[in-house]
Amino acid sequence: MSPTRLAFLVFCVLCVASLSAQAVEIKEVTAPKSGVTAWLVEDHHVPLLSLHMAFDGGSATDPADKQGLAALTLAALTQGAATYSATSFQKELADHSIALSFSVGPDASEATLKCLTEDRPKALTLLHLALTQPRFDPKDIARLRARQEASIHQQFADPDWQGRYALLSQIFAGHPYAQRHFGTLQTLPMIARADMVSFVQNRLARDNVTLAVAGDITPRDLADLLDRLFADLPAHAAPTVIPDSSLPNDPATLLVRRESTQSSLLFALPGPLRNDPDWYAAEIANYILGGGGFSARLMQEVRDKRGLTYGIGTGLAPFRHAGLILGQASIDNPKVAEALTVTRATMQRLHEDGPTAEEIEAAKNYLTGAQPLSLTSTDKIASVLIGMQREGLGIDYLDRFPDLIRSVTPDAVKAALHRFFDPAQATWVLVGKPEGMAAGAFTQTRESVKQ
Repeated sequence: MSPTRLAFLVFCVLCVASLSAQAVEIKEVTAPKSGVTAWLVEDHHVPLLSLHMAFDGGSATDPADKQGLAALTLAALTQGAATYSATSFQKELADHSIALSFSVGPDASEATLKCLTEDRPKALTLLHLALTQPRFDPKDIARLRARQEASIHQQFADPDWQGRYALLSQIFAGHPYAQRHFGTLQTLPMIARADMVSFVQNRLARDNVTLAVAGDITPRDLADLLDRLFADLPAHAAPTVIPDSSLPNDPATLLVRRESTQSSLLFALPGPLRNDPDWYAAEIANYILGGGGFSARLMQEVRDKRGLTYGIGTGLAPFRHAGLILGQASIDNPKVAEALTVTRATMQRLHEDGPTAEEIEAAKNYLTGAQPLSLTSTDKIASVLIGMQREGLGIDYLDRFPDLIRSVTPDAVKAALHRFFDPAQATWVLVGKPEGMAAGAFTQTRESVKQ
């Protein structure tokens, strides 16, 4: 990339922050031939375009004996297509300053594209080829499989990953959400090229995609772009069935033994799905408990008053088929017992007594004030639009959001605390060598995952 082009790209990145100061007008655009629909935020101040797409079905659709299939397949989509080898495909992206990537979560397979307006035809061509004519050359599959295996080895050394794996395998036992995103050293060799081809044919379809675009394009040009991009994709995806899941009725406290001077603490509570009527009350309750940074009760009690950790926090984690509230902290081994006791007691007090009026008002002020920060670039806008569509929030959600938060009553927050934030319903995981724990504190003890 030339210095002049690099300087221009930096200028564009700085300029797109101006989007946040403008009213965000969302337009629905439907392609006349393919019937694919996208949400568009049109802005011509900077010659830049961001396109995000999400196909239903992610790593939770992997067969149990081929875990890692979705991640391996999506990684290969930018490693050669049609007449382009992996090297030449990547060179085309770099020469035209095109950012194209694929990723996978439990519920969706996603792609993001970002380019300058002048490079839009080339970017569109490369994305179209990646979706419709991936090469899946054997040598590239072998290279990507080896890279994925290396990532698995790195995970084994990460106490937070060990904790997440223990937590999810406990609460989602027997459910696809317990599967390993990158697969295992046993399942990756079972994935054949034919499996990757089938994944593309079965998942990347027109009736299976959610689209969002932000930046320098008109609705008419976007409609044409969508037809050219998606006309060659299958009309229908293969059906998949992922069952709903809930946390177990007998929450556990697990120890994953690992040599370390610190222990990782992770915990999960039953949480709301995104369409739950108590969602916004739960957002406020979560902010007060652990989502509000230094103003949250857990940070005040565990960190500020007692110095038991550098940080502790919680967050809502809605899957498509389950809702969780997740918490996490790192604690020096001699302080673990006290930190766990204080964490539980803080949660219990909030669960029983409820929040103060000042805490509720502070949470509302933050949540409504932070919303514009999610709209400060074309990338962020497109990402927000994808979430709004997949969660069924409506095209006017950004306008309604402040009122949705402001209208939550103190009684509704208290009800959400009673429904979702009972520490007796939490599943706890400690990874390390915690000290001072009472006999029988753990319902189960495991060794770290080593393969």
